[in-house]
Amino acid sequence: MIVRIAQYPLKKRLLLGIASIAVVLVAQQALTMIAQGRLPFLLIGAALPFVTVLFGTFSGALLLVTGIGFGALWMEPVGSLDVWRSNDQIVLLAYTVVGALLVVAGQQLAKVAQRAGRAETATHDAADRLLQVERDARHRFDVALNSAGVPFFIVTPVLRDGHIAELRWDYLNEAAARLFNPAAGVVVGSSTLYVRPAGWDADLLLSRLAPLAERDGRDAFDVQVQGEDGEQWFHVVAASLQGSVVAWCGDVTPRVRAEQALSEADRRKDEFLATLAHELRNPLAPIRQVAEILEQPGVTDERRQWCVTVLRRQSAAMALLLDDLLDVSRITRGALTLRKEVVALREVIDEAVEIARPILEGKAHELVIESPIRPLHVEADRLRLAQVLGNLLTNAAKYTPPGGRIVLAVTADDAEIVLSVEDNGIGIEPDKLSAIFSMFSQINPDHHREGGLGIGLALSKSLIELHGGRLTASSAGKDLGSCFSIHLPAECRAVAAPMPARDAPAVALAKRCILVVDDNIDAADALTAVLELEGHEVRTVYSGEEAIDVLDHYSPEVILLDLGLPGISGIDVARRIRATPATKDVTLIAITGWGQPQDRERTAEAGFDFHFTKPVDVVQLNEAIESAGAAA
Repeated sequence: MIVRIAQYPLKKRLLLGIASIAVVLVAQQALTMIAQGRLPFLLIGAALPFVTVLFGTFSGALLLVTGIGFGALWMEPVGSLDVWRSNDQIVLLAYTVVGALLVVAGQQLAKVAQRAGRAETATHDAADRLLQVERDARHRFDVALNSAGVPFFIVTPVLRDGHIAELRWDYLNEAAARLFNPAAGVVVGSSTLYVRPAGWDADLLLSRLAPLAERDGRDAFDVQVQGEDGEQWFHVVAASLQGSVVAWCGDVTPRVRAEQALSEADRRKDEFLATLAHELRNPLAPIRQVAEILEQPGVTDERRQWCVTVLRRQSAAMALLLDDLLDVSRITRGALTLRKEVVALREVIDEAVEIARPILEGKAHELVIESPIRPLHVEADRLRLAQVLGNLLTNAAKYTPPGGRIVLAVTADDAEIVLSVEDNGIGIEPDKLSAIFSMFSQINPDHHREGGLGIGLALSKSLIELHGGRLTASSAGKDLGSCFSIHLPAECRAVAAPMPARDAPAVALAKRCILVVDDNIDAADALTAVLELEGHEVRTVYSGEEAIDVLDHYSPEVILLDLGLPGISGIDVARRIRATPATKDVTLIAITGWGQPQDRERTAEAGFDFHFTKPVDVVQLNEAIESAGAAA
């Protein structure tokens, strides 16, 4: 307490000293009144050193002077400062000398107490500074390790019978903590046997890290775990640290997967080269044999014609292989461009079927084409779209046993247009579905005899993606068939472009039920007359409202609709027709004076199948009407 009070400010110590003097005087007064003697005032002297040490020299001197005066007042004559008797004078003098010495001694003790107090304060300050330095260092340590973003941890061994039985987590940075399942709760202080990163093996951690806790050293190893997103790999670098083990670990999954992909690509490259050699030898063999036949004397014209046919067929097969390779190269370099035009899907389907017809007929497959009632047109590269669809039909025929069934279906809605090829062939195992669109991948390695370089599906996928669509595959499993689907966005849908004018065909047109809607009475009646001369059944109305009303009791196959109608416009009428189940499949033909690209976009969005500008070419109109009811 002396050291602590010695550190008080001077003003505070002085106030405490005066208070202490008052307490001493009151005590002395009470004692003197009881004892009625002259010596009790010496109690003041006993308090002198304590007051001086605690509250300073001034307080001690004040108490000494007060004590002298107090003693004089109580000596004979009482109540006067005069001291007559010699004994009293000696006592008073002795008190004065001893009190002065006590004040001086107290002053020295106060200095010692102040020095001790300063030393104690310095010690506390140093301890606080060291503690703050330690906290700052730990904070910098945490910030540095957390900012690195790499998992870091420290484990300490737990000994049983002199051997390391388990490891205890002593430190984790934020990146390391994220490796643990949240349900693990508090990690620090837990055993690695019970709490560890999700999917990590406790025995592996113990076997690889425990030796480093027993001796100085360093180790690096890989850990394979089964995470939520599949297999993951971590590379761990660990080192000894005064009986503990520090370790960094990094997620090297991308690197491992890249290495696996490179290895897989290298394997596929070798397979591709072997397959390429096989595919080139197939046509080369008959070409060489035909050359030898042609060299023989006496070759008949029939045999020579057969040789020419074989040469053409086999050279075409080689050209097809080379074309696929060139297309892949162009796509890889970004050099392949699409030549888009408005094309009828019916025409694309016909071309694709022609591509696959030889193998379809050769294996006696049944081909079923399912398409919507309405004609369907898309803006696409006709050649490339037919190439992709033909490739899907060819694959379906290849991998379906003879006499199989292949269904080509076309569906369309507000979101997309889908062309799917479904077969009942050998199917695809689930674990191979994700790889079939990769370059040089074979649908089934056991069917190399079917031919192909393993680039057809990869090429098809890229071509469809260039159209803004996607190519998907599904299968219920081995020997359960498969289905490949081309998904084109709804934005690809378009109205038919005007066809070049030509002479009217001599054959009679099929009779159709037609509704003509035009607010120009003369134009509507004239068009009706032309259509009736062609043998069609025609109803005529002159406004959008009439058209909607008449459709309640009349079911036309074709509607010729003017856009610029008063009241309800032709665009709105078309939308209502498409929204009504009874009329949603009717063929809609726009007859309008608006012919800009943006006008065609509006009619396509509204659901029109054809867009003709006035005056309408009758031959083109007849072909559009004839397409009603035909497969799209």
